[in-house]
Amino acid sequence: MKRRHAQHALTEDEQVARYAYVLGYVPESVADKAYAAAFARLSAAQRQEIVDQLSSQLLVAPQEAAFEDPEAFAVFMRDLRSRDALVRVSGVGAFATEFSTSPPIVAYFTAGAGSVTIDQQPLWVQQLADHETAPIDAGRTHTRYG
Repeated sequence: MKRRHAQHALTEDEQVARYAYVLGYVPESVADKAYAAAFARLSAAQRQEIVDQLSSQLLVAPQEAAFEDPEAFAVFMRDLRSRDALVRVSGVGAFATEFSTSPPIVAYFTAGAGSVTIDQQPLWVQQLADHETAPIDAGRTHTRYG
């Protein structure tokens, strides 16, 4: 029987922290797919707002294709300056959550290389991958002391 932990709304800072954690853990190829998937899942207005704010913060603005094409946005996000600017965008929490829960990230922790170390991941990552850890006593019905 699975226990479901009480869900609480995450603050934007928590959403960004989860995004940063996942981004630091996954390979670039998975991150590219996650950027594209997250960007595609946002509304057109949300996408426009993110790109507009990124444009105002960076010396080199995103190319026009980054406004519409999730793949072009993913390529744009390979630059560390773009990633740094992204976390400073107001309202980035929705994008951060879409990134952290995107199918490429879930697949990485469910069946990809991340599944090997799933027991060492934070609980929220384990829940993301629908992973249930074994009990500490490995299923024994009693514990011997001494």
